[in-house]
Amino acid sequence: MRVLLLEDSTLDAELVQEALDGIGRSVFIKRVVSSEEFCVAVSFEEWDLILADYVLPAFDGLSALSFAHQHCPNTPFIFVSGTLGEEIAVEALKLGATDYVVKQRLERLPATVLRALAEAGERKQRRQAQADLHRLLEERTTLLHELDHRVKNNLQLLLSLVSIEMRQAGSDETRNTLWRMKERLQALGMAHRDLYDGKGARLFDVAAFVRNLSDELISTLRGLDVTPEFEPDTIEVEAAKAAPIALLFNELVVNALIHSYDRRAGKLKLQMRREGRFLIFTLSDDAFSREEKRNARAGSTSTILRALSQQLEANIVWPEDDAKILVRVTMPLDEAGVKS
Repeated sequence: MRVLLLEDSTLDAELVQEALDGIGRSVFIKRVVSSEEFCVAVSFEEWDLILADYVLPAFDGLSALSFAHQHCPNTPFIFVSGTLGEEIAVEALKLGATDYVVKQRLERLPATVLRALAEAGERKQRRQAQADLHRLLEERTTLLHELDHRVKNNLQLLLSLVSIEMRQAGSDETRNTLWRMKERLQALGMAHRDLYDGKGARLFDVAAFVRNLSDELISTLRGLDVTPEFEPDTIEVEAAKAAPIALLFNELVVNALIHSYDRRAGKLKLQMRREGRFLIFTLSDDAFSREEKRNARAGSTSTILRALSQQLEANIVWPEDDAKILVRVTMPLDEAGVKS
């Protein structure tokens, strides 16, 4: 154990040495007297412990404490003084001293030193644990960014390939099939973008996604005269559900725009709310005709919707008796991973 001792009295230094011999550890003590010696020792050497008198001829303990805290703030600093009154001792502790021992009670020094070293060791372990955690977080963040980058690149590659196939397709039916595949991939890309946009890939904002998806589709589909209206609650679900939810709502919104707003203007009213542990989503207009309702339901890709609804435990209803509502989705929310 390396100990720096600021002490002008040779006798008192010997008494401190004798007291520390009883702690059961090998102790090296370097004694300094002046401020210059102390500052050099603190600046250029490493110490396990600093012991200091409070009053010296040309230096004082509080100045030593201040300098030590600037250069080695994690090293325990204990005052060993014969003139340290209670008020001064309290002030010293407030300024960062670890403890104090009066020279008339040097038998307390070994226990005080061992306690200070133990506490310093615990603080060091906590700092190391925090540093390890920070390093691990940085590594995982780097990995997450790399994964994000690769997923975006792969999605973009798939979109490019589908676009090439669309241009080379020999029939409208094939082009339409490829177009549906392309917009599904775009929905996944939008969900991925929203998921990794500042939320640490833990929560997925369903309402924001549906809003962005509808705006994007209405702006890109030609020949539509549709005004979107949103009434969403803020609902976030666990990241694992992002992809199936994105695909489910994409199917419903695309299907509504293609089959229910043919040759007419309208309002795409999207309402999302939370009732208990369920998410309730409705897609409505001022009124849908029976034909529009029939076309929308018939035009939906039943196999895909069935698979997605089973995965999400969602119930999809196409109300016949309500002209305003085209489709309603009821989906359970995981209480442990959802906030609203």
